[in-house]
Amino acid sequence: MNLKKAVLGVSLSALLITVGCQQKKEGVAATVNGVDIPMEEFVKNYASQRNNLMLRGGSTDVFDEKAPNDPSRTIDEVVKENVLNDLVQINLIKQDAKTKGIEPDEKKAEEELAKIKEQVGGQENFDQQLKTTGANEAFYKEYFVNADLMSRYTQKLQEELKPTEEEMKTYYDEHQNDFFVADADHILVDDVDAANKLKKELDKGADFAQMAKENSTDPGSAEKGGKLGSFEAGTMVTEFEEVLPTLKKGEYSDPVKSQFGYHIIKLNDFQIKPFDEVKAKVEQAVVQEKFNTYIEKLQKDAKIDKYVDYKEAVEIPAELQLPKETLDSLKQAEQQAAQQAAEQNAKTDPNNAAASEQGTPADKTAENNVK
Repeated sequence: MNLKKAVLGVSLSALLITVGCQQKKEGVAATVNGVDIPMEEFVKNYASQRNNLMLRGGSTDVFDEKAPNDPSRTIDEVVKENVLNDLVQINLIKQDAKTKGIEPDEKKAEEELAKIKEQVGGQENFDQQLKTTGANEAFYKEYFVNADLMSRYTQKLQEELKPTEEEMKTYYDEHQNDFFVADADHILVDDVDAANKLKKELDKGADFAQMAKENSTDPGSAEKGGKLGSFEAGTMVTEFEEVLPTLKKGEYSDPVKSQFGYHIIKLNDFQIKPFDEVKAKVEQAVVQEKFNTYIEKLQKDAKIDKYVDYKEAVEIPAELQLPKETLDSLKQAEQQAAQQAAEQNAKTDPNNAAASEQGTPADKTAENNVK
């Protein structure tokens, strides 16, 4: 059983600690059970997240944009909150790990760094790669120290949280629909009106396979008459799987909305796997549930104060910023992407193409000034 994967699958920032920001404490980002997290530590991690976001997204202006899940806040505010939550979380875990006899192992982190340096061709190449990302060796050493500590911490929890046979059977009995194997067909369309129209046709006796071939937007199954074949729990999106136990064999569903569009699902078979067949998965699920409960209690019992105002600008030292050549490269890539998008838009929109050929009022003014 891969407990490490199960436990570390829980994002630290997903386990948000709902503690209000307190009056500022000079030089301190947060306090966890009386232990200060220096503002310097926050700035270092905040700078790293900003740099990674710019490098991955290829943009330097993303931070002022509205957060996708909360338009009332900027992406920058969300980044700051996530960074602080992660720091609080890892410090809370470090404190708990210490009570279990687990201490940071810097020697092991140095060994990991040595391996990476060898892989990239030595110290000089390693330093150069760090420079292009605005990072330093001390930051990565700390990352490996924390990663190793988390690994040993989860292994220790695996021993402490190992479920009994009775606990696993109880969980299995209460969550049997999480351990199924099914066979189903579906028709996927983009909007609910199209889905409802298809459903009416099916209710009148239309052939499901033919309707799927003619209308489904799922390229993988449409040509096969909507057939998805046999699959286990956890294969499809949640909305899709939740409908399956409510259907009888041969029955099809009302339109089901998911991130992909609207599904009409036809159930061919649905079986609950025997306990002995899924025992390892049941054990993993029980451990994950116990782990979540353990961490939630750890947080609830902790005294946590936060002092960072997410709306305030944070001054990032020059050595933690992306170098000028990297920023210039990002801006150049942004301009090229914008130009390509404009050219593509001009090809698909005759009006835009005409406007592009004629030039903007500003272009005409500049032309006249030259004349």
